[in-house]
Amino acid sequence: MSTTALGVALVGAGADHWGATAHIPALHAVEGVRLHTIVSSSPEAAERAQQRHGVPATHELRRVLDDASVDVVTVTLRVPQHAAVVEAAIAAGKHVYCEWPLARSTDEARSLTALSAARPDRVHVTGLQGRFSPALRTAAELIADGRIGRPLTGSVGVYMSLGIVPRPAHRAHLRHASVGANVLTIHGGHVLDMVEHVLGRATVNTARMWSAVPEFVVDTGEVLPRDAPDNVVALLDFGEAERIPVSVQLSHTAAAEGFTFDVHGTQGSIALRATGQPQFGNLTLTLTPLGGRSETIAPRPGLPYVSPLPAGHPGENVASLYAALADAVATGGSDGLLPRFPQAVALHELVDAIAGAAADRPLTRL
Repeated sequence: MSTTALGVALVGAGADHWGATAHIPALHAVEGVRLHTIVSSSPEAAERAQQRHGVPATHELRRVLDDASVDVVTVTLRVPQHAAVVEAAIAAGKHVYCEWPLARSTDEARSLTALSAARPDRVHVTGLQGRFSPALRTAAELIADGRIGRPLTGSVGVYMSLGIVPRPAHRAHLRHASVGANVLTIHGGHVLDMVEHVLGRATVNTARMWSAVPEFVVDTGEVLPRDAPDNVVALLDFGEAERIPVSVQLSHTAAAEGFTFDVHGTQGSIALRATGQPQFGNLTLTLTPLGGRSETIAPRPGLPYVSPLPAGHPGENVASLYAALADAVATGGSDGLLPRFPQAVALHELVDAIAGAAADRPLTRL
């Protein structure tokens, strides 16, 4: 790895958390970045992280903020903790990679974006890595090239069993709607960003959101009340000149997990599939011409920022985002793919619009 690689301080990297499973492998795989320090919640956690990952670790955020050899601060904490760390990192003059959602609320995200705008010499991005999927980018190119004719309709589904299986105790905070980390804000945000990269900006027609299973079962057997939604159904329009109606279903109460995204046009259809969460990667793309046979389409050769991690690795698209971030810092480039803070605010606003439409048609339980 180059000696000029950006030093990254990773804030939050518990043994089985997203920082450890996705970000650390990505940082080890990508040229142009290196894992400098892990910032943990306590001296004991820092010691465990240092032993597990073989890099320096600390429980003091200020140490990395004051360290000139730390170029980037990556935030993988719980959503309510994002804003304070991002604010401090921007004030310290660091580049920032903050996981999605950027903040607990849209107003909080706007405040962070205003701070970011005051530092145009720094790169501040949100972890919307799904847009880097080679299959997704190839699908967007196929549609732009007219391979399915004029897009007419579409459908999107994200299905997970998170609401009906026991969860680790450290995830129990997700049962609270006030935390801002639920099926709409997290998984909805990721998939809506991906669809917008294929079909264009979205507007909301109607939506419903509810909690089908109002209990949160911990893997210890404890049952806790939950008020966070676990299901969303919405009808959105995508695109600018010609609006494309797309039905969207997000569910945490599905035994059969997976992702589906179909677009139907006057001359054919495309289908994207994944067996897990789509932002993780490993998407397959199928093209079906009108009156013809379906064929699996490989990602277009030569796409920038293709991940060095294997398809399906949790950090597959995270690695691509780091590569684009490093490119933006070094050259100002990134091929327009970087999810900067203003784009995160726009996505927060879209999520709010869906929640608002759902509030107009309340449904507490099926």
